[in-house]
Amino acid sequence: MIKTFLGVLFLMIAAPAAAQEMPAATIVVFDAICLTCHEGECSGRMALRTERAADGLAGHVASYAGPQDDGMVSRLKTLMSRLKTECRMPSPPVAIPPGGVWQPSALAQVTLPDRQKLFVPLGRLEPGRHSASLSLDTAQRLRLQVVADTFDIVLDEEDTVGPDSLRIHWPVDEAGAYFLRIQSRAPIGALRIGP
Repeated sequence: MIKTFLGVLFLMIAAPAAAQEMPAATIVVFDAICLTCHEGECSGRMALRTERAADGLAGHVASYAGPQDDGMVSRLKTLMSRLKTECRMPSPPVAIPPGGVWQPSALAQVTLPDRQKLFVPLGRLEPGRHSASLSLDTAQRLRLQVVADTFDIVLDEEDTVGPDSLRIHWPVDEAGAYFLRIQSRAPIGALRIGP
């Protein structure tokens, strides 16, 4: 009896933890693409029709993120359902490099396959003024957004990033996890990001 109870208790505790685990690629698609429109799910301003057939949902995802396999579509639906209760932007399960310096190889894990969108964790930031520098081997126009895990956008600008480092600055009013969302109209070259 006690073993059965402990087994059930373990499953109840382990299930949410297992549900939290998602591949980085899924979370990057969700945060870089889906949440640009669906962040309203958490406030009730929008509601994804969860009864939508798998084909309809796959078509919707494909229209924004390109064709995705059934596993990816299912994981995105799970993240959307979780969003409605947690109201937090999920962080890609990647380690922030030492010193917060992102080289192209480290950025590959938070870059979509088309290389036009990245979702880079900045870590937990305390209130105050923050900055980062960006550089590219060849100049390119990028849309840069710094987003709190609560969906507050604290920086949204388009800049040309090239070999000379561009420094961006943003305010943080509330401590929490922050992310840098980067979008481009063409594949992004060898990007480097540092503090």
